[in-house]
Amino acid sequence: MTKIHAVAPPVGIEPEWVRAEKYFELTGTPVETVRHYRKKGVWLVGKHLATVQNRLHVNIKEADAWIKEQALKRRQA
Repeated sequence: MTKIHAVAPPVGIEPEWVRAEKYFELTGTPVETVRHYRKKGVWLVGKHLATVQNRLHVNIKEADAWIKEQALKRRQA
């Protein structure tokens, strides 16, 4: 019987885009929240989000930049 192992990305390589489910695992932000951000235009398709083969993907770097921007806005208010 052959075992199937998941292949991890090479050490030092961080993906820019991940599926929304993986983004939830990494950040705790539910997929429903990501969909809500898309629906309300908070996160932009092509910048923060992409749909590839009917699967929702999140750009980690852009999402993180958006979060930092929101945190700065709150501090300034």
